[in-house]
Amino acid sequence: MTDESPKLKQKVPRSRKSRSAARKRLSATSPQKSVWGSRLSSTLAWMLLFSGAGLIITCGWISILFIFDPKQVIWLNDFLPTGAKINVSVTEIPKTLTEIQNILQKQKLTTGEVLSLEPGDSRNNKLSDKLPNLFLLPVFREVNNCKNNCKKLVELRIYQKSQEVEFKLQKEPHYYQVQKLDINGVNKLFVETPVGKNISINESQNQEVYLPLTEIKAFNDGKSLPGFWFYLKGEHKKDTQDNQDSLSITYGQIVHYNPLLRSLEKMLSWKTPHGKLPKWEQVTGSKTEELVIDQTVALEPRLQVYQIKSGELVSNSVLLEAIDLKPAMKGYGYEQSLLLARNGLWTPADSWLTSLQKEMKKPLSEYVQAQIDLIKLHSQLTKTQADKTWVSPGQTVLTSLIDGRWEQGLDVLISSPDSGRDIFNLLKADRGRLWNRTTVALRLSPQRKAVLAWAYLMLTVQRGEERANTWLESQPDINKETFTYLQELLVKLNQEVQNTHPSQIIGKVKKVTDVQYTDWLPVDGKTDFSEIDNQVLYEVNTSAFQDGKSWLIYPFTDLKLPKIQTSLFWIKTLGLASDGSMQIAVWLPNGEQQVTTATIKAVQLRNGELKLLVAGDRIEENQDGDLPHPPLAFTTAALEWVQPSPISIEALAMVNPDAVQVALPKIWNSLQQSGDIDQGQSSTLEKMFAKVKNWPVQMIDMTGDGNSDLVFTISQEAIASLTNSVQIVNTAKTKKPPRTIIISGTGEVIYNDFNRDTQQALTAIAKLNSDQSIALLVENKDRYSIRRWSKTNQRLE
Repeated sequence: MTDESPKLKQKVPRSRKSRSAARKRLSATSPQKSVWGSRLSSTLAWMLLFSGAGLIITCGWISILFIFDPKQVIWLNDFLPTGAKINVSVTEIPKTLTEIQNILQKQKLTTGEVLSLEPGDSRNNKLSDKLPNLFLLPVFREVNNCKNNCKKLVELRIYQKSQEVEFKLQKEPHYYQVQKLDINGVNKLFVETPVGKNISINESQNQEVYLPLTEIKAFNDGKSLPGFWFYLKGEHKKDTQDNQDSLSITYGQIVHYNPLLRSLEKMLSWKTPHGKLPKWEQVTGSKTEELVIDQTVALEPRLQVYQIKSGELVSNSVLLEAIDLKPAMKGYGYEQSLLLARNGLWTPADSWLTSLQKEMKKPLSEYVQAQIDLIKLHSQLTKTQADKTWVSPGQTVLTSLIDGRWEQGLDVLISSPDSGRDIFNLLKADRGRLWNRTTVALRLSPQRKAVLAWAYLMLTVQRGEERANTWLESQPDINKETFTYLQELLVKLNQEVQNTHPSQIIGKVKKVTDVQYTDWLPVDGKTDFSEIDNQVLYEVNTSAFQDGKSWLIYPFTDLKLPKIQTSLFWIKTLGLASDGSMQIAVWLPNGEQQVTTATIKAVQLRNGELKLLVAGDRIEENQDGDLPHPPLAFTTAALEWVQPSPISIEALAMVNPDAVQVALPKIWNSLQQSGDIDQGQSSTLEKMFAKVKNWPVQMIDMTGDGNSDLVFTISQEAIASLTNSVQIVNTAKTKKPPRTIIISGTGEVIYNDFNRDTQQALTAIAKLNSDQSIALLVENKDRYSIRRWSKTNQRLE
């Protein structure tokens, strides 16, 4: 047997080439997707890394808040188990509502009505006797030196009921403060800026004056709103130079409580000119109502509409976004429609957009559709106004032009009798709104004759016929026929208002309650003088007026009347074409003068008495004789008050002692003749001077001779100081106006209220604008009279 050793197989080492070939074979057999899988795994790893880092940072920030201000993360209690809830008592001890109110009272603060922040009872703002678990508490501060609305809102606080065992066992529920929102009011510049005018940043920064907010209410409308919505409110009356318009402005802020974020925020400031409050209503057809702020002035509609949008920076947050009329897409028809709408032509814009929607194949964006809905909302208002039957031709034309019914407005001018003056005044009073509408409509429809006509008439009334003709020549395709047509319209417009003079009328005012319309001749085309828009009817008993040539004084028996009195006659005679309004002045008990504006509605002339029926705002009435003078009516062009600064008799004696020596005995004698002091009571000049040295005196040249005459206005209290008589003292307590005596530079008494046989009192001294002469406005028993110096007769007449 032969032993044979086993043969071992020798390993052959792999060369580099063989290994490279093996890798190539492996690569050829591996799927391509393994490369992408590797990249995806890398990307996911990075995402997880960043997410983990973000989570760590968030948790760290929450931990910091928990340590330094646990109330900031109290919302975590909704997600934590009972044993792990944050105890807010580490920062403040919960208090009862009574304790909260007592603490505020020590800070001179008061609380308003509790407003629930719980679903179910917050919408109607009605609470049961039991306080809700979460509520809003308004905090007010008293305003010093205030007559109305003397509490201003300074804070809004959110309180939540304590769920801790030790406070649950208490008789009264305890609450801790979740949030506090400071309320500063609304910027005065924002409130007083006319509606539609933008405020520059510099203007708003230069006037940091805030008007207080005095009231908070929950919205009762809006059934599908997210969270809880409230409006804060205040009232403001803006002073104007001409006192023409009612400028009572309601303003405020919108506040929202977000239950998801546990946050209370101011959303926007608002204002309305006539006390209309914001409201929620469906405008665009969306699931959530829109906030509508009605800023309509007279017949000019203006609605601001805001939509609720989700905030982009903070999850679950909301904001209010206004629907504006800036183009949001390209397209000639769409852009021109917005141009029409921005200039108040809502109905033409709506018609154009409706036609555009029918032609478009693809649906419009949500925002563009909201713009269309906003325009349609305004169009419904202007259509309703234009469809109404108006008594005044001017109102009919105005509503027609606002709605873009140019031809209908011309029909009123052409067909309505006595319409020229009313329409003339309408065009004259326009401050740009009608003109903007007309020029935009003319730009889009240059061949539309009715639009061209209104532009021409408006320019003629405001800038003159020469300027209007120059403008007309620059328009395309103006031929002789068109020019003749426009001239005929101009004649119709001017036939009642040519050859007129400024209205200058003065008279005494009294309120009327029962008006017999058949006794009055209307001057503005209306036959119904019923009270409208909270206005009151007054009767003006005319004392004097200018007929364009001279002043006519009561009684008006020499006035040349036509066989048939017409509105046109009185318009021309009284100068009402250019201005049909009057000022009504009321002297308050403290001597202050209050002036309001009224409009002349009708005229009546009987037995030499000329009376005017006017409509205006309610004026102060004379109760128990507390007003020193009855109300006075006058047109703006009639007179100008003359009120030189008074000096004391003592001061006059230092510069003109001779005048004082002459005047004092005459004043003393007049007081004796009127019975104000005893006839036998004599006094030396020195004693008289000692008693009257502080009386006021005014120096006015009444006679026109270049010398100052002395006007002494003496009150009942001043007369009472001359004697210790109980009867005189009691008389001084009665409500009587001061009386006046005027002594000329030559020492003669030229006017005297102290005569026993006359019942008169000087009300004011004025300058008549027609000839700049000085006149006395004197109150008599049943009317005012005007007295001027007659150089011929050397006396006041």
